[in-house]
Amino acid sequence: MYESLVKFLVDPVSKSPLSLVEGKYEDDRIMEGKLRGLEGRLYTISNGIPRFGVTEDQDQKQTENSFAFKWQQRNSYDSPQWYDALIPWALTRFGFETIEDMRAYFGSRRRVLDAGCGGGMTTSLWINPFWRGDGQAEWLGIDISSAIDVAQERLGSIPGTNFIQADILQLPFPEQTFDAIFSEGVLHHTPSTELALKSLATVLESGGEFLFYVYKKKSPIREFTDDHIRNAISSLPPDEAWALLRPLTKLGKALADLHADIEVPEDIPYLGIKAGRYDVQRLIYWHFAKLYWRDTFTFEENNHVNFDWYHPKYATRHTEEELRRWCSEANLTITRFDTQEAGYTIRATKN
Repeated sequence: MYESLVKFLVDPVSKSPLSLVEGKYEDDRIMEGKLRGLEGRLYTISNGIPRFGVTEDQDQKQTENSFAFKWQQRNSYDSPQWYDALIPWALTRFGFETIEDMRAYFGSRRRVLDAGCGGGMTTSLWINPFWRGDGQAEWLGIDISSAIDVAQERLGSIPGTNFIQADILQLPFPEQTFDAIFSEGVLHHTPSTELALKSLATVLESGGEFLFYVYKKKSPIREFTDDHIRNAISSLPPDEAWALLRPLTKLGKALADLHADIEVPEDIPYLGIKAGRYDVQRLIYWHFAKLYWRDTFTFEENNHVNFDWYHPKYATRHTEEELRRWCSEANLTITRFDTQEAGYTIRATKN
């Protein structure tokens, strides 16, 4: 962490300024130390990362531990085939033509917050040593879990990057600190998606842009199954839950291996199923249970996707009406609203 970062950090509880009371330096970075607020609360700096661990919500702590475990399993997502699938999906949803366009967009900003950056996977698609172009954009990644250390390992050598462990419901920033906020699949992993959205909107300056993705509410049987499986495994240690999801992933593979289609002759509105031709695995996947399978992924990569969905205690799904209302209440004007089966991707500007 650089001393310049301390200047705009605040106590996440009181929003009072913080001061560095002790610090161990390596070159020009603070690697170990403490930050103190006016009320005397102390926050640790370790491995160059300020740690604001203030949540007392047990389900949020479970979700935190789930993602800390997931992002440490780099063999289950850090591969060429993973990025080959992720890049076009991200570009389409957020409305960028190319990765270069995405890099140029963020590089043109003054200060970017990646809210819930996890292990830095999505950001690693577009950020590189030259992402800032001729500018001096800063990128700041925060995550509630120790996955922030994975992000720093992956991205910390890139100019303009900083890392903080913090809860997005208790942000250590003053209002209007950032001119861009990016949050990919994070808000729904908090006790309240609405409050998380509004919390982030407060630290976005007027004219700044908020880019985020959240889960979409699914068909009724799929919703029931999702909650049933989540309730069955979310209380288990992450490694046990990961192992228990392997039979589910194997079923997804078995269904995909059928390479069979089925015709749904008429709409079934009370099940959320529309008439049409479906691959059998996709029909079950979208309407009955998330049995993810992609042939280009390894087995563990497929299991990673199912774990990501089922193990975190907080994983709420939402409607378009909810999201539009919350954006309006947060003084955000929606400029792009992308709808897919999996979820909603929104770009909105702060009024």
